[in-house]
Amino acid sequence: MTKEKKGRNTSQFLRVIGLLMSLAVLLLPLSVLAQQSTKTFVLKKADVQALSNSRAHLSKAWAEEVEKRTQGRVKIRYYPAQTLLKAREMFEGIRTGVADIGIWVQAYTPSISPISALWTLPGVSPKFRPAIRAANELILEGDFVYFREELRRLGVEPLYAWGVSDQEMISTKPIAGLAALKGLKTRVIGREWPQLISKFDGTPVAMSWAEVYEALSRGTIDANVGFVAANTTSKLYEVAKHHTQINLGAPAGPLAIINKRTWDSLPKDIQQAMREASRAYVDKLADIYEEEYQEDITEMKANGVRFYKWSSGDRAKLQVAMENLWEKWANKMADKNIPGREALRRYIELQEKYSR
Repeated sequence: MTKEKKGRNTSQFLRVIGLLMSLAVLLLPLSVLAQQSTKTFVLKKADVQALSNSRAHLSKAWAEEVEKRTQGRVKIRYYPAQTLLKAREMFEGIRTGVADIGIWVQAYTPSISPISALWTLPGVSPKFRPAIRAANELILEGDFVYFREELRRLGVEPLYAWGVSDQEMISTKPIAGLAALKGLKTRVIGREWPQLISKFDGTPVAMSWAEVYEALSRGTIDANVGFVAANTTSKLYEVAKHHTQINLGAPAGPLAIINKRTWDSLPKDIQQAMREASRAYVDKLADIYEEEYQEDITEMKANGVRFYKWSSGDRAKLQVAMENLWEKWANKMADKNIPGREALRRYIELQEKYSR
């Protein structure tokens, strides 16, 4: 064989090899996609409340909906009632992968995301449905990106905002007016609520939800600031026979979060399925809260609970005190170069939008 012919054969061989390698490179993404389309992702979701709570029940239903929307490619093992992670451990447990998804109550660990205290400012969310829609838009959509970018830097991805409805006071003593707060040992969470209680000479007490029933029964606390459905499902009315209806708000903004590495490993269609399930969750939760409210009031009355409403003057004084705390919080955020005032303004405007 001549050198010229050998050279042509070698050249043709190399071209064939090159074509095969190019084809392999082109087919590799398809192979990866095929593997992802058949792979099953088994995730763990940690929750803070028991399944007797309607919000927790819907949290489990969200996991089942994701499984349905992904045709079983995602399996979510659900751990309610702090069985996998305690409330104060939730964020770090999700960030480090103890669980993949978790229900995070920011007020238990406020130093992680100072701007997230917005959601639990006293009275900032008067009605739940407008508040939960506003919180989800502000966190997940639009040009105000601070919330989601901060969380991503910290190692988690926000999935959906949830919250509590019709936050009121249940107590072992009558609280018929503002003056009754003096000396009252009141369980609250976060940083701003204790300031509100102290403003009226009360004694704020911090504790987890799981401790509240026994604390009321033993006299460790006199009152609990919490939402009506939780007060009822936890049977607090067995040990606290007084309920004060003063519209302390419906805090929206606590988050379901997922480990960022886990999120990034999921195919785009599974991420989309989770987003769609989350959007449906928001209005379902509002529907449930609205249906339950009157049922809960009826149940408490049947168990001997007395109800109180304050005079318009006392309620107005309380409102001024709450709004002063909003301003104080916004100033504190500004000192740290955190856009809290802008977040507060947008949140109030979005609630107005969704109240129309």
